[in-house]
Amino acid sequence: PPLPTRAALSGVPDTATADELAAAYAAGARADGGRGANTMIRKRAESGVQRVGSDSPVFKPGAILDGVRSADGSTVDVSFAYPKEWTVAGGPNLDVRDVRTSDSAYLLAAPLPSGQALDTLPRSFFAELLFRSDGKYGAYGGVDDFAIAESGVALLSSPSGGEQPYRRLSLRFDVLTYNQNTVRRRALVSATAAGGSVYVLVASCLGSRFKEAEPALASIQDSFRALAAPRRLRPGPEDKPA
Repeated sequence: PPLPTRAALSGVPDTATADELAAAYAAGARADGGRGANTMIRKRAESGVQRVGSDSPVFKPGAILDGVRSADGSTVDVSFAYPKEWTVAGGPNLDVRDVRTSDSAYLLAAPLPSGQALDTLPRSFFAELLFRSDGKYGAYGGVDDFAIAESGVALLSSPSGGEQPYRRLSLRFDVLTYNQNTVRRRALVSATAAGGSVYVLVASCLGSRFKEAEPALASIQDSFRALAAPRRLRPGPEDKPA
């Protein structure tokens, strides 16, 4: 009998090997049409990110710069650097990945809970955001052995001359893939608040690669910024062309 058709993962060529498909899935790729034996693969993980424009978010090779809508309706400019050889996923998410190794970085967004500040957000806030059932890592079941290995706050200079806090986390967790295999991953996270939203950049790799990949992931983590965009004043009568 003919072999079942395998599901095509978005951004991955049909000629990809089984190992390449597995790595792409672990990095967050999802099926284009849900065809074949693996119809349970979701088309795209939800991130909570609402991009303002439709242009490419790539500012230059290895750098993302884009405007996103915040909870209070304002625009927040987000940026981060990544290895130039990585692939930028299409669609509404801000997601970059190395298909060969399954290293990846992607942005999550959620409203800042009422009465909370960035430095008081509990562990459960990050766990629920990272492992939501329609997201990248929670789509096929619960997450096991979730632990925060390191946690701290970095105060980074903002264009206004002040300082903006960024939560820095080092995580480990075991996730289920579509075929119910358990995969250990490590992640370096940077989170900050702007416009009533929390923006969380997750740079991750397979657990077996962490020692090798950590410098690149740390560089991504350090590069992340999310800043309230300058408000544009409406033009007055004197600004109208003659």
